[in-house]
Amino acid sequence: MINHNRQLKNTIRKGSSSIILQQTEEKQTIIEDWLAERFSDKLRKAARVLQWTRKPRLLYRNTIEESKDALQEVCILSGKHIVIMIYAYGGFVSSTFQKIDVFTSDKFIRWIIKEGKKDLLMQCLESLE
Repeated sequence: MINHNRQLKNTIRKGSSSIILQQTEEKQTIIEDWLAERFSDKLRKAARVLQWTRKPRLLYRNTIEESKDALQEVCILSGKHIVIMIYAYGGFVSSTFQKIDVFTSDKFIRWIIKEGKKDLLMQCLESLE
């Protein structure tokens, strides 16, 4: 009887912890969806402004490596697309693009939120304000 009660308590604990995990995951999903929706609205508004100004908008800039040669990552909003460029410059190296990625706004939003790039997201939101 005592062992049965312990098993029952352990089962209840395991069950409640899985319920708590499910609720936490659901809350996280709701927050991510809300954040994606707000970010999408801001990108759409900025894209409308770009139609009139015809100038790309800087979303974020990160210095990846800083020495006599520098490596930077730059993200710009250009019309309906977001372009991320990684380029090297300085020292004996001529300026070269190491990598260029082009995203639609939906794919960019999924990438930045799902990959956990919170610092980049915050930089983007600041630049869109």
